[in-house]
Amino acid sequence: MATQTKRKRIVSKDYAFMEIKQRIISGELAPGQPLVEENLTNELEISRTPLREALQRLEMEELVVRQPNGRLRVASISKKEVEEIFVARSILEGIIAGQVAKIASEQDIQNLTDILRMIKAGYENSDYEEIIYYGSEFHSCLYEISGNKTIVKILSMLNDHIQRYRQLFQRGGQERTAQAVIEHTEILEKIIAKDSVAAEMAMRNHIQCSLETLLANIDNLQNDEQ
Repeated sequence: MATQTKRKRIVSKDYAFMEIKQRIISGELAPGQPLVEENLTNELEISRTPLREALQRLEMEELVVRQPNGRLRVASISKKEVEEIFVARSILEGIIAGQVAKIASEQDIQNLTDILRMIKAGYENSDYEEIIYYGSEFHSCLYEISGNKTIVKILSMLNDHIQRYRQLFQRGGQERTAQAVIEHTEILEKIIAKDSVAAEMAMRNHIQCSLETLLANIDNLQNDEQ
């Protein structure tokens, strides 16, 4: 009986962690929104012990913050955090792209080409969700090809925050979308050419452009709210 109770608590804790995290990343739980334990236990139909364990994990990932009074809330929007995350991401993904340029097989190139074709199709159809999805797949494919487990592990820690900001401030306009297609094309061209230095710089430029768009969107939203 004790083993079953422990197993149930672990399952509940993991479920609560993933569910609350997804709500934060999607924006369903808004930046700065208080997290009331009683409400969450009722909504998720779990007890307080696994909920608190889940919230502690989210606090460690800095998606949830504890206020001086001990209460928890969803982490606020921070331009400083965005800049720090994207600078780190540009360096790490730049290294990944450079490594891929050195080792990519013909099949790897074909897989990346297929994904790029889907990104372009999304642009031609004005399907922003498709562009985001296949853009993420492009980067994930590079992660897998590189085989660099350490960098991929670090990036996976950053990506929850990156996805959160994308969901909150995802509209970059047609001009930015077109530019993103060009940037992914350039990255692939450098990889095909086996130019590791140029591939790294193309990736860093791509992420820097994404950062500039994101910061502009944050400014626009904050100006609209004033």
